[in-house]
Amino acid sequence: MSKDIAYYMTRSYNFISECIPESNNRSGYYIGLVEELPGCHAFGTTMLELLKEIEVVKKEYFQSRLKNKEFIPEPGDMSQRRPSHLRIQIRGVAIELTDE
Repeated sequence: MSKDIAYYMTRSYNFISECIPESNNRSGYYIGLVEELPGCHAFGTTMLELLKEIEVVKKEYFQSRLKNKEFIPEPGDMSQRRPSHLRIQIRGVAIELTDE
C-alpha cells in the first residue's frame, strides 16, 4: 500500500484529550493532541467538535509532511515526543518548555 494521506488517516495514532471545566470567566472546552505527531493538537467546545477538528489537523499535518517529503511517524513511534522532564502541568493543561 502506498503511504499517502489515505494510508496515514486510517492509522491508529495515540490521541489524548482532556475536558477543561467551565469557570467563572470562561466556558468549558476540550483539548486534545496526537502524541506521535508534534504540533498536531486542537480544541472544541464539545468532544464531538474536538474529534472533528483533530481529524482536520491530522490531514493538514500529513499533507504538509508529504508535500515537503518530511518524515511521518507511524503509530506508536514516540521518537518525536518531547522527554517527560520537559512537560509540566498547570491546572490540568500540559505545556511544554523549550530551550531557547
